[in-house]
Amino acid sequence: MKKIFIVYIIFGGLLFNSCTKFLDLPPKNQRAVETLADLKSVLAGYLDAFTRSSTQPIVGIMPVVTEAHQMMLEAHSDNIDFEANMGTYLSPGNFNAQERFYADKFLMNDRATTDAIWTKYYEVIGFLNALIDQSEELKGADPAELKRVQGEMLVHRAYYIFKLQQYFAPMDNEELGIPLYLHTGKEVVGINMKRKKSSEVYGVLIGDLKKALALYEEVGPNVGYSIFFNQRYIQNFLAQIYWFKAESSSKESTDYTEAERYAFSAVDGVDTYIPKTMTEFLNVHTNLNTEYPAVYVQSVAFGSMSPMYGANFGDPSSLKVPLDFFASFDASDFRKQIYFTGDRLAASWPDNATTKKMRMHIFAPEEAYLILAESYYRNGKVDEALATLNKFKGFRGATAVGGLSGQTLLDEIVKERRKEFFCDTDKRWLDLKRYKIGDIDRNLRFFNKDYNVKVTPGDYHYALPIPVAELQENPDIIPNEGWTTIVF
Repeated sequence: MKKIFIVYIIFGGLLFNSCTKFLDLPPKNQRAVETLADLKSVLAGYLDAFTRSSTQPIVGIMPVVTEAHQMMLEAHSDNIDFEANMGTYLSPGNFNAQERFYADKFLMNDRATTDAIWTKYYEVIGFLNALIDQSEELKGADPAELKRVQGEMLVHRAYYIFKLQQYFAPMDNEELGIPLYLHTGKEVVGINMKRKKSSEVYGVLIGDLKKALALYEEVGPNVGYSIFFNQRYIQNFLAQIYWFKAESSSKESTDYTEAERYAFSAVDGVDTYIPKTMTEFLNVHTNLNTEYPAVYVQSVAFGSMSPMYGANFGDPSSLKVPLDFFASFDASDFRKQIYFTGDRLAASWPDNATTKKMRMHIFAPEEAYLILAESYYRNGKVDEALATLNKFKGFRGATAVGGLSGQTLLDEIVKERRKEFFCDTDKRWLDLKRYKIGDIDRNLRFFNKDYNVKVTPGDYHYALPIPVAELQENPDIIPNEGWTTIVF
């Protein structure tokens, strides 16, 4: 990200020069916005995609976790027994993907997707840097509305920063956080972008979100405009950050206390909205419950997830899952009936249809609930942890557990996360990374050649490779070691 600059065109989008030029804006004396109305109009070109899934934002990608993105991180995790399903994936009846697609995904060789995450997420950070900087210079703007817009931008920027940190920074190397620059470089021509310490990245995230939360408490939302600028969402987000940070090289003794505090606030009053039957669960998943307190995003690409999860009409179907995972469900747990047909992945999951679109909820209350249960446990409140876990199980019709403590209780919380977030974007991969669990050992054959992929807890696979173009453009950046690209 050396000599980074972006030229913004008012109301018309923007022009990007290369994947390494996203964190700095614009040439001196060139402004993207002159008034608060200008700022809101430019930002709306990005926000609109969160309210209308058919809209391509003026910057970034939509959905914010793309189909390729989810399929890649699914392929990096252990939800599906890929080795046992190779005959299905490479069957002549599967006309949705070629052998190269599966080779790249299952051998963790999908550089196009990791590159896209890096470049597109930094693209949005640069865009928001520009608008945040220029919002500080607006004269005569309505103070309350300006604070609402600034709060909205701070939470969105934090989302992309956090995801890049989760994906590309190792858990145990404090020096290898992501590169980060939060301004538009109006005083300098170029910037040498080194990797920040992870603690610095988390400091930025927490500082920005606490500022956004204070702004919300001061002025409240603009109901017709605000999307991420929501008290419950910000509290949920802070809980996620403290929870993830607490097992990293940047951990502090207060992390779980803070995760507990924000998760408790995020779930306050949500029980009414959390689905408690199969029908309610499916309605939430397909966004038919408009009162459900989370941000819903979906793609519009018909069949775009079919190559990974399977569906009818010639796509992979009846996929095998690990037997221990299937056996972890109670007979009364309605998620078991939704996820599986027999002991195989149901053709209707994960989208409750055979269309296989990308569907996701950001800041879902279920995530805050399970963070709260774990935070109670980590803070020595075993009774509260067990009660919260059992309350959550009750939402899903699952059987309560009793007498658990220590590692057994933590293991049960982790199992509940796996069941709740089955095929949910990046969650299982991030759990494998954060908890340092699971061995992946795959012996696969592609293009008449045998390949072995072995992933051990905490190894290099849990910090995605920095794009080659970034390493070439930016001599100050340190790569994530261990990755090699397979040439077929």
